[in-house]
Amino acid sequence: MKSVKIAGDAGAETRVVILESGEEAFAALTKFANDAGVAAASLTAIGAFENATVGWFDFEKKTYKKIEVAQQCEVLSAIGDVAV
Repeated sequence: MKSVKIAGDAGAETRVVILESGEEAFAALTKFANDAGVAAASLTAIGAFENATVGWFDFEKKTYKKIEVAQQCEVLSAIGDVAV
């Protein structure tokens, strides 16, 4: 994983994080956030995965329905938050 700060001012900064092939995305981003002392952030991502688990929230069952994708796939967008 590589990280580059591309902007920053008055307590806010923007970083680009580039993952290596084979890295597990959420584990790597969690490590980055912990190592950088990130307590709150927004996340926007693009790229590709070698394989992935995606899903949607089933309101009736109050759980996520997981969908395994066992091939390389492009990520149109991944948007979320980081919070301690």
